[in-house]
Amino acid sequence: MGQRHHPYKLLPLIRKQGPRDPLGFVVRQLRWGFRRCRAGNTMVVMERCLLLLLLAVGSTEGNRCTDVDGVLNQIDAGNGMVFGVNATGSVYTRLGNSWTLLPGNLKHVTVGTAGVWGVGDSLEVYRLVAGSWSPVPAPPLVQVDAGSQRFVSGVDQFGSTHCLGWPLSEPSPAWDTVASRLRYVSCGPLGCWGVSLANGVYHRLNVRPRSCIGTSWVRVTGQMLMVEVGTDGRVFGVSITQDLYMRKGLTPEKPIGWGWTKIQIGNLRFKHVSWDLGQLWLLTDSGRIVRCSGSDVD
Repeated sequence: MGQRHHPYKLLPLIRKQGPRDPLGFVVRQLRWGFRRCRAGNTMVVMERCLLLLLLAVGSTEGNRCTDVDGVLNQIDAGNGMVFGVNATGSVYTRLGNSWTLLPGNLKHVTVGTAGVWGVGDSLEVYRLVAGSWSPVPAPPLVQVDAGSQRFVSGVDQFGSTHCLGWPLSEPSPAWDTVASRLRYVSCGPLGCWGVSLANGVYHRLNVRPRSCIGTSWVRVTGQMLMVEVGTDGRVFGVSITQDLYMRKGLTPEKPIGWGWTKIQIGNLRFKHVSWDLGQLWLLTDSGRIVRCSGSDVD
């Protein structure tokens, strides 16, 4: 048998920029890379090898997107931290260059200026306090977001939107509720974004920490599976075709911006996106983790 190449050693073997014929260069590199990937001794090795290959030759100018170890169902980055859950509900946080397993079992986790929160299998809501998951009285939620300006928001199984305004430390928190038809909500300094059960995109106006429910929804163009807001206000979305988009033109005067710009990273398809501190965290449709630097998405 020929020499086997570890997938993590594939990227340095591929040149960053081709000769005068960039298309021919990419084709040749793909052929070369596929031959190396086929030398992998397991399907997992082959899959990761192919992922790295697509990242490496996705642009003739090269990029700084890298494959991160692990497989997750959902990921969230905020306030300088990264959390994720896998298919069995195990919860992880990123410490340095590795994942650390946390106690508990969740179906969704979120981190931001409002802390670290999660949703359990029975739709119960938790907050991470001193390393343990503390139950919080709340409506049954399927998804929760803590990335807003010190308040928490979420949606229930019927699509209604709920939020818990500042301060969050009250022993009997009072959640505000507004009728909606959302599957996903995410908030930031310029308001909240939501994705409806029909994959429509909406923006909530006049959201404040002490008045988190806002005033009205504004329809935004696009059909998305999810929309995520970073703590700095940047907005990213994963479309119904699993393509990655970034919202452009966001300002306090125009909080919905002016349009979506597609971000092409190889031929990868995504199911989740999160942004924090100049790092874009992505999950492919198979749950593989990809991290890109901010200069690659501007």
